Amino acid sequence: AINIGLINFKGDMVEIRMNIPYKFENTQEALEELCALIRGFIKETEINDKKIMNICINISGRVNPESGYSFSMFNFSERPLADVLNEKIGYPVCIDNDTRAMTYGEHMQGCVKGEKDIIFVNISWGLGIGIIIDGKVYTGKSGFSGEFGHVNVFDNEILCHCSKKGCLETEASGSALHRILLERIGKGESSILSKRTIENPPTLDEIITAVNKEDLLCIEIVEEIGQKLGRQIAGLISIFNPELVIIGGTLSSTGDYIVQPIKTAIRKYSLNLVNKDATVTVSKLKDKAGVVGACMLARSRMFEI
Repeated sequence: AINIGLINFKGDMVEIRMNIPYKFENTQEALEELCALIRGFIKETEINDKKIMNICINISGRVNPESGYSFSMFNFSERPLADVLNEKIGYPVCIDNDTRAMTYGEHMQGCVKGEKDIIFVNISWGLGIGIIIDGKVYTGKSGFSGEFGHVNVFDNEILCHCSKKGCLETEASGSALHRILLERIGKGESSILSKRTIENPPTLDEIITAVNKEDLLCIEIVEEIGQKLGRQIAGLISIFNPELVIIGGTLSSTGDYIVQPIKTAIRKYSLNLVNKDATVTVSKLKDKAGVVGACMLARSRMFEI
């Protein structure tokens, strides 16, 4: 599913559509459908379409917001993806990484209250971080900053989708939660999702619902993920000395089940003097962080251009 929003120049959300059915695949057909959905949204709004000044599209993986190239998704031609989208949709388009957009949304309209040094941890199907240093989003040289999920942490034989083994994402992400739950159910452990089979596996949203319904096996796996993640976030805190660490993304909706183990591990594995500077909190915008961030980025990038 995708979310599409429209803001005015003041930053007020004028129109928002959440969970529009869409299968995010790296195919030409999926790209065409994305463009059709955006054109359809514009047509359905009662806004004069000539007043639409800029569109920002969030894409997972390696995205260079300056050049407009996407290297992980929709990289079908030698032209920048932003130019291709501009042509297909008929409006100026910029692109950015999904986690960075969520970070910017939280920074502009979420739980940030004047803090200038922030780490946003996006725990969704994958794992990424957004970094704000001295009030500015840090992109890195080519826009590839924040690939936290692909830090090599584990001596395991689990192949990550990046084609390497041992990535943090293989044991601390939504995809890891999904895989571990199915493995443990397969070994006979009990869960309210036990009757689901490999042919009809539960979705990540259904697993999170089971956590919030106090399913013990799901809670146990989420807590283990929180501990592994917290240990690595402790390293980030030691490097960046942030004043705010925001836990966002799909898994953040399990609340204290994931946040408390993260906090415990941070206290255990980072310097007390450094970690006492960092407040750990849950995303305020939740599933709207990305769409709010995209809208705000579209506005700010327009001024830069």
